[in-house]
Amino acid sequence: MAATFRHYFIGLGVALNDKNSNYHLVFINQKYDDERNPILLATSKLIRPFLSVRCLPLNSTGVIKKFKNRRVIFSILKEMLDDLKPVEILTGNDRRIEYQYAMHYMRNKLLSDVIGGYLDNGVGSYVDFHKLEYRKMLARKWIDIPIKKLVYGTWYNRMQCYGGSDWTDVCYLTHPQYAPDKLKKKQCVVVDIKFYLDANFKYISELNNVLGLNSDVSSDQSILLVLPKAPAMELIYGSIELAEETIKNICKNYKNIYVKYHPADLGDILNFSDTATILPNQVPVELLFMVMNFAKIIGDGSTAVFSAKWMLPRANVSYFDIDTPYIKLLKDIFEDMDITPIGV
Repeated sequence: MAATFRHYFIGLGVALNDKNSNYHLVFINQKYDDERNPILLATSKLIRPFLSVRCLPLNSTGVIKKFKNRRVIFSILKEMLDDLKPVEILTGNDRRIEYQYAMHYMRNKLLSDVIGGYLDNGVGSYVDFHKLEYRKMLARKWIDIPIKKLVYGTWYNRMQCYGGSDWTDVCYLTHPQYAPDKLKKKQCVVVDIKFYLDANFKYISELNNVLGLNSDVSSDQSILLVLPKAPAMELIYGSIELAEETIKNICKNYKNIYVKYHPADLGDILNFSDTATILPNQVPVELLFMVMNFAKIIGDGSTAVFSAKWMLPRANVSYFDIDTPYIKLLKDIFEDMDITPIGV
């Protein structure tokens, strides 16, 4: 069950590395099912290594519409689970209601001993940022969760730690050594970069060709700038204008700049089109790393920075050292991974 492109990429590695099992890919909580969702279109065209690729009804807004939409989703999932009877259900966000319903239905209705799997969700797998939003955490605990238990059933819950759900038995992680204690108590499986290489690289190349990612970047002067969502940039820098000024000032000494915006953003938010190459924001940065060998990657302490060190260990990877609680929580891990700070 892939809610984000990151979930898809980690799940793809697991499927490519396991030749003894049949895998089915289900996209959940999607905004689009057209050209604005190129990964869905590409995987629907290629299918393999999955036996099937499906997309549940697109997400909706409004309490009533969302409730009705989820009822339809539950019905589709029930039919799918009755047909497939999976031995394991994997997701990159074990808080998602689709995952919880599927596990509830398999274990409590079909009386199956199905395994719950958690796919590495990026930095959120290793650092708990939710305590930084204390009011939201309390609101979820005392308002949101009780309401959803009443509406959907007592099986629903919202754990604080990604991967920490009681539904989850196995965690597929890129860096299990940094996993919090809650995840280390479960079975941890290393997702190795080798899962995508050697014999499997032919499929990765074919996928990249379908997506139009057949360019090769290997210049010693090339730099990739990976950016968070626009609201996060406003929070970090005070405004988009200040973010643009600050980031451009840092990058001015580099040649061959490539910019990767967050998939949630559309357009050239920081006006880099005249001085940089804008990479497709709706493609996982991990797939870009498969065909582009950047000399330096800079970001705002995002999952993309985390992935860069995992996939391009020889690259110089840095993060903007900003005095925020978010960055402070990441510093120890980044230092241990040799991801260096850049003063702002």
